Amino acid sequence: MLRKAKHVHGCYNDGFTQTMISVIGGLPMGIGIFAVWPLARRFGKRNVTLAGFILYAAGGMICWMHPTNMTIMLIGQLIKNIGGLPCSYVFMALFADVLDHMEWKTGFRSDGLEMSVYNIIAIAMAGVCTGLFNGLLARNGYVAPELVNGVTVAAIQNEAVKNVITFGYVGLEVITAVILVVLLSFLNVEKDIDKKQEEIKER
Repeated sequence: MLRKAKHVHGCYNDGFTQTMISVIGGLPMGIGIFAVWPLARRFGKRNVTLAGFILYAAGGMICWMHPTNMTIMLIGQLIKNIGGLPCSYVFMALFADVLDHMEWKTGFRSDGLEMSVYNIIAIAMAGVCTGLFNGLLARNGYVAPELVNGVTVAAIQNEAVKNVITFGYVGLEVITAVILVVLLSFLNVEKDIDKKQEEIKER
């Protein structure tokens, strides 16, 4: 996000831009923990998570369409981060319901296997995506910042580089959020989950 603040918003170390982005990003996370679980209990973890990803995609699209307008971008960032609350606080509980459903269906408890796959993907993709992102930057003519008289000065990037940065930070998130909305729409493991958990205990 700092790279985006430097090269897309047109600033570097102004002490304001990155602070505003961080505050807008962090505020919903602090307040939202008190709202997400009551909503999840009322409407279901799947439904709240799905609605969250819809908001996430909508907020990300706003940021993607207006990357150089600070006010509009911050509004989009706020919507995006509100939408991200269920993923942060509810998703793993929904994942646990999936594990319970799988044990009820197959008789096999797969927590260790599933979490291993989850962590392998998370760790491996961090390196792969960073490499792809940096490769796209280099291919499109990215110019690294320079140290001038002890002050780090950001270079002026061409439009292709700015587009890569914007897509990497918000565009790709919009696409993945839409994919998750589609996938979650088919997830119904919460149906009769209490009954399934009781049956598991009785085995």
